[in-house]
Amino acid sequence: MNTTLECLNNAVPMVAIPIANDQPGIAARIAWSGAGEAVPLKRLTVPRLKNAISQVLTQPSYKQNALRLQKAIDTAGGVTRAADIIEQAVSIKKPVLSETIN
Repeated sequence: MNTTLECLNNAVPMVAIPIANDQPGIAARIAWSGAGEAVPLKRLTVPRLKNAISQVLTQPSYKQNALRLQKAIDTAGGVTRAADIIEQAVSIKKPVLSETIN
């Protein structure tokens, strides 16, 4: 997730090769959002990887979607906003709706 957010924070489209844990879900979201491609490890071959990289580098829609997500992250408040939500939830010991953040 950290690498994905770093890429999106810089509007860089990506090719994800998920291996374990949360990576398959994150890779699926990268592909679903149009900010990159996902190549599952079990299907990874040199031609598939080369094709995915070529697509991401040459098709403008990937960059446009990465820029769209970069703007959405910035508008949402990014890491600072997330930290504020977590701090408030911990202090009141209840879930916090983003609209009620102090």
